[in-house]
Amino acid sequence: MTQTFGNTDLVTSPIIYGCMGGAGAFGPQEERDSVEALQEAFNVGINFFDTAELYGNGYSEQLLGRALGDKRSEMVISSKVGRANMKPDDLVAACERSLKNIGTDYIDLYMLHWPNWNVPFADSIGALKKLKDDGKIRWYGVSNFGTRDLDEALSLGEISVNQLPYHLFARAIEFEVQPKCEAAGVPIMCYSSLMQGLLAGKYRSLQDFPVDRARTRVFDSRKWPEAAHGKDGAEETGQRLLDTLWRLVEETGLSMEELAIGWLKTRPAVGGVIVGTRNGEQSRRLKTTLEVKLEAPVLQALTEASDPLKAELGTDIDMWGKGRTR
Repeated sequence: MTQTFGNTDLVTSPIIYGCMGGAGAFGPQEERDSVEALQEAFNVGINFFDTAELYGNGYSEQLLGRALGDKRSEMVISSKVGRANMKPDDLVAACERSLKNIGTDYIDLYMLHWPNWNVPFADSIGALKKLKDDGKIRWYGVSNFGTRDLDEALSLGEISVNQLPYHLFARAIEFEVQPKCEAAGVPIMCYSSLMQGLLAGKYRSLQDFPVDRARTRVFDSRKWPEAAHGKDGAEETGQRLLDTLWRLVEETGLSMEELAIGWLKTRPAVGGVIVGTRNGEQSRRLKTTLEVKLEAPVLQALTEASDPLKAELGTDIDMWGKGRTR
């Protein structure tokens, strides 16, 4: 099950394997589990793998190369350059490091990880163009770009992707950014699709969520030390959404993961849904997310259930409320 990714010539699976967790982003992680998770994701039919230089300071890229280097010709790999390396010479050097880490001579899709407003976009995108002309990358794009930054980026070159936080508990991109992406033909890669595990079918209550993952604007910053946004959050509305999701799990017989990812796969401009795992067994279960197709009444129920939280949280696409997007 593959598709052509946006206006590129990349043929990709609708599920993208997210490599951040394998580098220990969500707690201690055995390398053998990370390697097996990557290999089993490939075995179930995922050919698109997303990493970044910031994930474990290159370790995530190295793991990907170790696990699947012999499958390189069958894979699509995306990586991202960190905000600190947006000056042209630094960006080119960062790409060279990523190529070495992965053990490849090209990256299929290379992105600016976050906007850096201290470096002109023209400089950074100029460096991306040079990397493409030199054959080091095949396509380039952005990540976490709001409407203002996306407009400027689009005026400077062919932007092939915008990677954004998007899931049932974070729909802020729908107000302005998603319509702009759709109009411009820029596919969205949805990250945090399962909200750090909240949508993985483990938790009945927001209060049971691990403290070190309760960082987003849903959570009350007065109660959760990792929620640095300084606002009250939207926990009551979020809990009502979670309760409805559990009811839909019972009514449909589908897992919460299937509901959450199946909904995302149908949304406008979505070119792929990023999902990560911790081990091979979890990766084998990703096969159901590749195949899931939700019926129209279920899709409508999911949209309506999450509409109140969308309205309450508003238009800020920085899921953590740190003011890093515009």
